[in-house]
Order: sequence, then C-alpha cells, then structure tokens
Amino acid sequence: MKTKYKLLIAIGIIGLVGILTNPDKARHKEVMKVKIMAYLQQTIKAESKSQNSETETTDQTLEMMMGAPIIDAMIDNVLSTDNYVFFSTTKVTWQGESRIVGIGAFGNVFLSSKVNDAFNKLQAQKK
Repeated sequence: MKTKYKLLIAIGIIGLVGILTNPDKARHKEVMKVKIMAYLQQTIKAESKSQNSETETTDQTLEMMMGAPIIDAMIDNVLSTDNYVFFSTTKVTWQGESRIVGIGAFGNVFLSSKVNDAFNKLQAQKK
C-alpha cells in the first residue's frame, strides 16, 4: 500500500476517534464545576488557617456543600458549548459578553489559563 493511502487512513481513523470522543455539554459543565469547587476549597483552607475556631471552619464547609446546587444553577445559566463535530468549545456568557474559555477534544476538556487568571485575581482582591 502506498504511503499516501496509509496517511489518508490514519487521518480518517484519527478523525473518527475525534468524532466519537468529542465531549458533550455535561462534561464541559463537570470540568468547570470541579474548577470552581477547587477554588472554593482553597479559599476555605486559606481562611481556616487564619481562624482558630473549629465551629467557623465547619460552618464554612457546610456553606460550601450547600453552595454546590447554586454553583450548578450558575453554571447552567452562564456556560454553553459549541460542537464542531471533531472538537467542542466551552463558552461563558457574563453580562451579555461571551468568551471561549475552554476546548474539548478526545474525551477531555481543557480550560484556558484565563480561568486560572480570573481566580487568582479574585484571591488577590480578597487579601
């Protein structure tokens, strides 16, 4: 078999795998939720180090657990995805402005460094 045909077959197989493993909206939402929850856990740890009371730490943990449904609702409202067959994008719409913050391909969702920058900026504002 000629090299040209082998290359076309390989590209076809990679394309088919890309189509079959393109993450759906639920996967994009899950990755964003994990990112937000990790940020909240970091914030609680930082605040608990500055506090000595176990009651306050417990209260903060309960607030985070109760906040999970709120985070789900918020993500449902602001997050959308665009499917481009081989890959998909994660879009966040805030105050009427949409931005692509991630890309999904081959079963994975990769968030932009802009998301980390936004969380770091929020932490810096709290200090």
